[in-house]
Amino acid sequence: SKKSNKSVGSKIQSSGGVAAQSFEIRIPGQFFQAKNDIVWPISLGFTKSNELFVGRMAMLGFAASLLGELLTGKGALAQFDLETGLPLFDTEPLVLALIAFNVFAAFAPGKGKFVEDVEEKQVRPAGSLQDPSISLLTPGKFLGISRVGFTKDNELFVGRMAQLGFAASLIGEVITGKGALAQFNCETGIPLADAEPLLLFSIVLLGLTAVNEGTGKFVDEK
Repeated sequence: SKKSNKSVGSKIQSSGGVAAQSFEIRIPGQFFQAKNDIVWPISLGFTKSNELFVGRMAMLGFAASLLGELLTGKGALAQFDLETGLPLFDTEPLVLALIAFNVFAAFAPGKGKFVEDVEEKQVRPAGSLQDPSISLLTPGKFLGISRVGFTKDNELFVGRMAQLGFAASLIGEVITGKGALAQFNCETGIPLADAEPLLLFSIVLLGLTAVNEGTGKFVDEK
């Protein structure tokens, strides 16, 4: 029976199913008058799937803070009545922890690899450490952007940039007392109709990128 359990577990992992450090939250479908149960797979650790979720939350949070600053004239921290315009060592520990988490999550190498829906059995291409031809001179390959479009690997990159941008804007607001837009001398505290079209487009695009499902998926590396 032990051998059969091991074989079943290996088959589940090889088929892209639930990994050893994962578990599922299952809600009976009868509660919602559905035929099938509602299953949420939860995977612990620094995986690319988890990083994608954190990146989406960063995109939504950054877009919401910019929208709030446009309307109220207050930065992300000032909107919550937190004191700004002071040295970093006098800042609330929770704010510093949020900044540190965003920076760490943006740079931490998550486990797993991206595969496209129609090319799930392709060999993983060499990265910048294995292929000497990949450098900053080829930014698409170096940053892991394969093509234009709403794919999960592109969304992961945008999420990382949102985390870094959000962290940088919070640091700037803590030190200067100005929100992300005010740091660039953008007019705030105005109706949305009077806002810069490019700024509104960026906020909308950031929000749409966060909620768009995207193609492809992340699987455990073998």
